[in-house]
Amino acid sequence: MRVIVTGTSTFVGCHLAHAFARAGHTVTATHRRPRGDYDGIRAERLAFAGARAALLRLDITDAAAVASLAARAAPQVWIHHVGYADYASPDFDPVKAAEVSVAPLDAVYRAMSETGGGVIVTGSNAEYPDGPGPDREDAGGIPSSPYGRAKLAETDRARDLAERTGVPTRVGRVYIPFGRLDNPAKLLAQVMDGLRHGRPVDLSACSQRRDFIGVADVCRAWLALAADLARGGFDIFNVCSGEATELRDLLDRLAAMMGAEPSLLRFGARPMRPGEPPVSFGDNAKARRLLDWSPRPLDQALAADLLAPMHAS
Repeated sequence: MRVIVTGTSTFVGCHLAHAFARAGHTVTATHRRPRGDYDGIRAERLAFAGARAALLRLDITDAAAVASLAARAAPQVWIHHVGYADYASPDFDPVKAAEVSVAPLDAVYRAMSETGGGVIVTGSNAEYPDGPGPDREDAGGIPSSPYGRAKLAETDRARDLAERTGVPTRVGRVYIPFGRLDNPAKLLAQVMDGLRHGRPVDLSACSQRRDFIGVADVCRAWLALAADLARGGFDIFNVCSGEATELRDLLDRLAAMMGAEPSLLRFGARPMRPGEPPVSFGDNAKARRLLDWSPRPLDQALAADLLAPMHAS
């Protein structure tokens, strides 16, 4: 297939571009700024994606540029992964989120209605309201965070456009992905760095239970979503482990797999973040049934996606 992946300088985006190209598809992987403007982890992500995919600068908010790219590349699948992902900031800007994630969908769907292709939108578990049980795709309610409400607006817009244009569409709601090339400021990267260098890591009690999934499993799910576009219509799938794993358990497993001293993990040294929901996990039965997809066991995913050497080939 001919595939366009937007948002390639992001953690999951670079892996999606690489995975589709590695599977034999012709991939155009886009980024917003000139490539020379990227440094650090974002430059590494573009290099990883560019080892197999063709990198191209694209301003997703420029409707004419979207139309021009679609006319040249004639994509059969457009992966709308670009977005405003400042989800943890107290200054989250819903207007900016709508400008980057929601509004560009109009141009994408116009273009794909002409090429006859389909669209895959990256959604989020944040689209669900907080609750003690597993999230299911047919759940209603209002998300608790501005980021979640922005992502739900993106999903709703994609649904509306899919119905009006007839463009087949799939939304993959990702839970907490992990793997190499993730933000080094995130918890798992900081914990691994501390353990690797024998430094104590101050943590909260880490009693919150979350749904963790390896990035390779996310990529396999997106490949399955692309194949499922042939079924037509609009559909939503949770891309998750289906298990609520206590964060402390995850970090203990990671320390054991690294052969690190477990006492370096100083649980309770920090307070819990205010408003932290005690549990969040998804139901992946629909993806297992309709996509013939299932995630690997957690230990296997940790070993392969975080601890094993990464190869660009």
